Amino acid sequence: MKTLVLKASPRKDGNTATLADAFVLGLQDAGQQEIVGFSLDETPVGPCRGCNSCLRPPHTGCVIQDGFQEIAPAFRAADLVVFATPIYWWHVCAQMKAFVDRMHPFLIYDAHHNLAKKRLVLILSYIAEDPYGVDLAARMFESITQWCGMELDVIRHHAARGRAADLPEKLEEARSLGRSLATWRPRLLEEACALCRMQFPSIEALAAHHIMAADEDHRQWKRDHLSAVHTLENTSALTQEAARVLRTLKPTGSRPS
Repeated sequence: MKTLVLKASPRKDGNTATLADAFVLGLQDAGQQEIVGFSLDETPVGPCRGCNSCLRPPHTGCVIQDGFQEIAPAFRAADLVVFATPIYWWHVCAQMKAFVDRMHPFLIYDAHHNLAKKRLVLILSYIAEDPYGVDLAARMFESITQWCGMELDVIRHHAARGRAADLPEKLEEARSLGRSLATWRPRLLEEACALCRMQFPSIEALAAHHIMAADEDHRQWKRDHLSAVHTLENTSALTQEAARVLRTLKPTGSRPS
């Protein structure tokens, strides 16, 4: 298993970096050594220009020449990706948000690099106990990963309770998660969305994709097949309903092409 760790904080010994390092120690405890790390502060990634050049054949990747060119091959090769970021002004810090916006080239859905074959670990550190900060940031990644089929684990640290380095239970939480994921392997992609090229490991993951997708084709599918409009409160119920519908629509013996 290959792991990529992206640290977004400019503080090399800050809380997010400390917890990311503890997670890596857990992987190493269990024998994992294929781990690549980058500091987004030292390997700067600029904002996406929205040119969509990366989505046009021959799909050579992002045309912007900056730190993303160094990180992108490691992201494509990784099975497990770690995003470690502080919360600034109710959101992930600018370094992390810039990288997330630049993930456009990874939307090529080829079988080897498909995002649904990766797992994301999100490490968040925040000073203010405000659900409109850390909770909304976590929900953003829940939406992203459910849309693309990735599995997600989240570690939160309330910095007002002390430095992560001084909290053995918080360090152990991160290290234990690393040990538990050391044997994780990418899942087979056995289901395909009939509305786009994306592939998924299960009907449940495909259903979550339908709920989170916001383009007009998927919105029309939801209007045609579901009993309610998607809101923050009914995500789970609608995902279960979508899974039931997809099972009734699925041709016998179908597999992704």
